Amino acid sequence: MTLPPPAPHTFILKDATGSPALRSLTLVPPSASRIIRCLLPPHGTPRIDPASQTHKAGIMDDVPPIVNISISLRIQPNEGPVFFKVDGTRFGQTRTIKLLTGSKYKIEVVLKPGNVEAINMNIGGIVFPLEQQSRDEESVVYHALYDTEGVPHTKSGDRQPVQVGMEFSKAGTFETLWQAKYYNYYKREHCQFGNKFSSIEYECKPNETRTLMWINKEAFN
Repeated sequence: MTLPPPAPHTFILKDATGSPALRSLTLVPPSASRIIRCLLPPHGTPRIDPASQTHKAGIMDDVPPIVNISISLRIQPNEGPVFFKVDGTRFGQTRTIKLLTGSKYKIEVVLKPGNVEAINMNIGGIVFPLEQQSRDEESVVYHALYDTEGVPHTKSGDRQPVQVGMEFSKAGTFETLWQAKYYNYYKREHCQFGNKFSSIEYECKPNETRTLMWINKEAFN
């Protein structure tokens, strides 16, 4: 096949069979032209898959996939134990924590592993800071003081749902609900019997957006 001499603004391409074919270009006046810029990565730069970044979020932001939380309470000034009573299915939960109004409780929080960081804790709307006592690779220990001064006592036959929360610097917020009964300070003998517990243990999983922590397990020890 013999092609005529190419006209101005005409160029020669080969089609899929390899045969030459004429193609023409139409000139565009400068006033109507547009410059289109496309940013391309430098040659040899690997493409980053956003999905893979999301999958690795738990590794990249140093948040472990599972966080274990242990909370213990001791009534002051003598580090006395705290008790709970078993209520069966009469109320929302089977265990009721027995607390005393007008009292101070020392709280110890142990977090595992030791690379997580908690900021403060909230019991029934009372927010207090967590003061770090020790830290290593396995765990971090915090102390705090919970004051029930001004908390009204629970009416006889009732139980009180108490919102409990803990704010973390990267892992989000831990939230749970305790069932409690606040006894009048002058009836403190009611708080001194029942099932003694040393701590409440939680196994938690931070969600993907690092806003909340899902509770997998809860145990009274």
